[in-house]
Amino acid sequence: MGLLTALLVLCCLVLFWQLAAEGALPIKVILWLAIGVLGVVALLFGLLGVFRYRAFFYSVVAPLVIVVFGALVWYDVPESTGWKLSRDILQDQAVDCVNPGHRTRLGVYTITFITRRDGGCLFYTQGEESNSKGFAYFPDAAPPYIGTPAAGIGYEPFHGNWYRFSEES
Repeated sequence: MGLLTALLVLCCLVLFWQLAAEGALPIKVILWLAIGVLGVVALLFGLLGVFRYRAFFYSVVAPLVIVVFGALVWYDVPESTGWKLSRDILQDQAVDCVNPGHRTRLGVYTITFITRRDGGCLFYTQGEESNSKGFAYFPDAAPPYIGTPAAGIGYEPFHGNWYRFSEES
């Protein structure tokens, strides 16, 4: 049960990082599935431990880890932690708004491209073939368009002068 709980905690920590850093969807899906499978196995072993061996403490630890992790995800703690760790670094980079020419890590986020657009500085975090998304910093005024357009870039308020954007191609 100790090894099972350790694997569960490890999967939860890796998923916490993936959620904070806006990791790739396939990795997050695999981790969610692993937590689900480990959780079911831990529940079965926990029930066995309670009814057969009267091991209440060891039987409760794994479900408690899942409940605590679920609450953290429900209240967006991984995402807000990632933003708090990265905000100052992004703010410093937004002053110059210079593309480094390659993928780079700023804070916990992997930035694929940096550019000036619509009076602000856009940080592309990840993209697919049809759309891209990221953070936008507008120090002087709000972006020209709030909301999601049919085509082009749509901005959503995020934190102060920071906005989330998505670009439909």
